Amino acid sequence: MEKEKTNKEVPPKMRDFFFQVVVKFQDEQSLFDLRNGHDIDFGLLDSVIPWRQFRNSIPDIKVHRLFTSLSTDEINTLVERARSLDSNYRPPNFFFYYVIGVPTETDARTVWQALAENKNVEWTYIVNDSTPPNALPIEVDSVDIAREHLGRAPYGINAEYAWGFKGGDGEGQVKFIDIEQGWILDHESIQVSTLPTTGFNHVFHDHGAAALGVVMMTKNDNTKRGIVPKVNGYVVSQWRPAGFLNNADAIMAALRHLEFGDVILLQAQVRDLSIAKKLWPVEAHRANFDALRLAAALGIIVVEPAANGSMYFNFSNDLDYLVQDGRRILNRTDANFRDSGAIVVAGASTSAPHKKIPNSNYGSRVDCYAWGENVFSAGNFPNSSNGAIDRYTTQFSGTSSAAAIIAGVVIALQSIMEANLNFRLGPVEMRRILSCELYGTPSGNGHSIDKIGVMPDLKKIINNTVFLSAT
Repeated sequence: MEKEKTNKEVPPKMRDFFFQVVVKFQDEQSLFDLRNGHDIDFGLLDSVIPWRQFRNSIPDIKVHRLFTSLSTDEINTLVERARSLDSNYRPPNFFFYYVIGVPTETDARTVWQALAENKNVEWTYIVNDSTPPNALPIEVDSVDIAREHLGRAPYGINAEYAWGFKGGDGEGQVKFIDIEQGWILDHESIQVSTLPTTGFNHVFHDHGAAALGVVMMTKNDNTKRGIVPKVNGYVVSQWRPAGFLNNADAIMAALRHLEFGDVILLQAQVRDLSIAKKLWPVEAHRANFDALRLAAALGIIVVEPAANGSMYFNFSNDLDYLVQDGRRILNRTDANFRDSGAIVVAGASTSAPHKKIPNSNYGSRVDCYAWGENVFSAGNFPNSSNGAIDRYTTQFSGTSSAAAIIAGVVIALQSIMEANLNFRLGPVEMRRILSCELYGTPSGNGHSIDKIGVMPDLKKIINNTVFLSAT
C-alpha cells in the first residue's frame, strides 16, 4: 500500500449493506468444497435455509464467506499450529461461517429470525458496520496532566520506570498490530507499517492516530512519546477486501503475521439492536470470539476494550448480565462463561483514586483498567485533522485510551522479558500478572463495587516478577 493514498481508501462495498447477518452452519452440512476453496453452492444453500425466499423478498441480498483474507490452507495451518500449542483448544469449522448482507435493519431482523429457527444453523447474529470506535471526548486543558498516565503509580502505569530497562521502550522483536477502521499513517510522531492483509484505511483516522500514539508515539523531544516508541508496529483494518466491516476476518488476517507472545490491540466494539444501541466487547459476537480464541491458542496476546456502554446515552453495562440464548457468557461465575483468552480493559478517571468512568462497561470479565479520559496523544481527536500530520490531542478517552495504555504495558513487559531473560509470556501468564492486585493500583471504590480490576504498575511488576535492577 502506498502511504500517500492510505488515508483516502474506500472499500469497494459488498453494499450498500449497512447490516450483515452472520451465520455459522452446522458442521454436517455439505455446502462447501473446501479442497478447492470454492464458495457456497447456491442450489445446496436453498436446501438448507430458505435462500430463494430471502432473494424474492430482498432482491439485493448477498451472501459471502466470512473469512476471506486468508486462504483455506493458511487458516488450516494456523489451526493446526494452535492445536499443537494448546492441548485444550477445540477449533470450530471456520469455513462454515458466512455473512448475508442486507440493506436495512428490518431485512436483517427478518433473515436473522428465520435463521435462528433453522435446525441447520448453529449460530446467527446481526452486525451493523456503522458502529464507531470505543472513545468519547472528555476535555482537559493541561498537556502535563494528560501525560501523567506515563508516570508513577498511583497516578500512572510507571512507564518511565520501565524505560530504565533494556526492552522497556519496546525495542526488540515483539510485534504489535492495531486493529481498527483507520489511521493517519504519515503522522509526524508515528512510525508504523502496513501489511499485505492490512485492508482499507477507511474512517476514524484521528482515533487510529490517537491509539497508535499512546502505544508508540515518537518524536525527537520526549514531550511526544508513547509507552513503547521503538516497538515494531503494524495496522490491520476492520474494513476487509470483501468490502464490509468484519472484525473476525481482521483478527484472522493479523494472526497470519504474528508469533507466540506478539500483541494485538483490538480497537473495536459491537452493538446490539436495542433502542439504546448498547455496546459490548467484540467477543460478544461468536465469530469474533472464535477468532480471539484461536489467537490465544497460538500464544498471541490480545488487548480488548470492555466497550463504552451505549451509542446514544452516557451509561455503562455490567458484562455479567449480558445474556445470549439464555446464557450469561461473560460472567466468570456462570457455568456458561466462555473465555476468549483476551485481556479485557475498562476505563477509569484521570485523578487518583481512580474510579470507573460513567460510560465504561464493567464486570467480572474485566481484567484491568487504565485512564479512560484526558490522555495526550497524536491526532486531533475527537475532531478531524483534515490531512494534517502535526496535530495532537488531550482528549483521547473511553475504553479506547484505556486499552491502548494496557497494550503499551503488555509490549513493555514482553520486550523486557525477551531482552533480559530470552523468554516470552503467553496470554494466560500475561493476563494473570496484569490483573493481580499485588502488581497494580486498585480502583477507588474497590473491585467489588467498580468491577474493573486494577491498573497495572510496571514498577511493581518488574520488581516482583522479572527481578531486574534498573540501569
